[in-house]
Amino acid sequence: MSNKNKILVGQFSEPVGLIGGIKINIMTSTFEVFKSLKKYSNFDESIVWNFRKITFKSNKCIAHLENFSSRDDVSNLKGLKIYSDKKNLPSTKHNEYYVNDLIGCKLIIKESNNIGKVIDIKNFGAGDLLEAKLNNKTVFIPFNKENIVSVSLSNKEVVIDPIAGILD
Repeated sequence: MSNKNKILVGQFSEPVGLIGGIKINIMTSTFEVFKSLKKYSNFDESIVWNFRKITFKSNKCIAHLENFSSRDDVSNLKGLKIYSDKKNLPSTKHNEYYVNDLIGCKLIIKESNNIGKVIDIKNFGAGDLLEAKLNNKTVFIPFNKENIVSVSLSNKEVVIDPIAGILD
């Protein structure tokens, strides 16, 4: 799978119980999407994880992996990121984008010649933020209707009209 087709879908967290359960912070739109994926691996696919059971209780995803049967077995997984191939994920709807499709896009400020570049998407709990380099400065722009005018993946461009104070 090429780098562009690798999608971050989760990250291992704390072990749960004594028989090899582990929490997963899912990064897909829903638990059902995460659970339906056909393949889970690390970024370079040198490790592939097979789950024998994945449950969702009390807003937590708990997984049990094949060949992992104790708390000690899963404790070394904490912090590892889980990727899957983009083809395993559902198609995006109108105005939905995969993070890796936006990274590298030119950032164009409406009615200005200022151009930056999207370097990442962050979410600290209050919504998605475009992390961009603009005039050698890192800025965070809320990814919402108030700030984003348009996204053209074919042109690799994001046009913004940020509300006052965002770029100060």
